[in-house]
Amino acid sequence: MFQTRSSFLAGLLFCALLLSVGFVTARAQTASPPDTKLALRAALVVTPEFCATKITKGSWATIKETFEVGKIACVELEPALERVFSSLTHVTATPSSGDVQVVLMPRFVDVAATTTMSAFSNREMDVFLEWTVKDMSGKTVWIETVQRSAKHHMGNLFTHKKNLKLIVEDSVKDAAEQSASKMSSSPELRKLSH
Repeated sequence: MFQTRSSFLAGLLFCALLLSVGFVTARAQTASPPDTKLALRAALVVTPEFCATKITKGSWATIKETFEVGKIACVELEPALERVFSSLTHVTATPSSGDVQVVLMPRFVDVAATTTMSAFSNREMDVFLEWTVKDMSGKTVWIETVQRSAKHHMGNLFTHKKNLKLIVEDSVKDAAEQSASKMSSSPELRKLSH
């Protein structure tokens, strides 16, 4: 009986070992390749108007809210895009000349947010951020609209403003990260970097 238990335990340990080796091997094969920066010198154009972008939704019959997306984007875009390009310069106007190869121009197209009746119900907000990338001759080489979302509680009379700020911050930060990912994997931008 002791030998049967030992054999059974040895079999279980062997199976566990095989499963863990298989898991580690599968994990290594699905791991993403190391990030490689695009060999491009880029200028990120964030105008004062872009940084001041506020989109108001709602009417007198519903809740009227103002989403201050520009202020957060001006903080989040540069750190996200620095990981994509070999050089990134932050400018407030489109450069006419200089030491850049591409000009990145963001624009908020729209936002959409659900509303709920309960303070503790989750609401969702979508942000639509359009990118136009031009080379220094002014030719458009890449256009993409990134849509990202976030969820937070609606909040009550006292917490609504804080929750509104959180949902805007999270959705814009997610849009910045997704923008970096899309630019990094863009065949058009990769072709320019060679």
